Amino acid sequence: MAERRFHKGDHVRFTLGVRTVHGIISEERGPIGVGGRRLYGVEYRLGTEEDPSYIELPAEELQPGTPAVSSR
Repeated sequence: MAERRFHKGDHVRFTLGVRTVHGIISEERGPIGVGGRRLYGVEYRLGTEEDPSYIELPAEELQPGTPAVSSR
């Protein structure tokens, strides 16, 4: 199966604990993970946070997503 590729600005979803979280790719880090896995920087918000959080995840843990609905 071909490796999934994302680009800066793509909406994605991923699992964080028991939650499905929606985020946006903020950077492509390249094949710097274990065994050359391609890592992506993802910004996301939980609840009513003002400032986004950041996490780096390999492509296989990300799914294409849609913009999260804001409750503001």
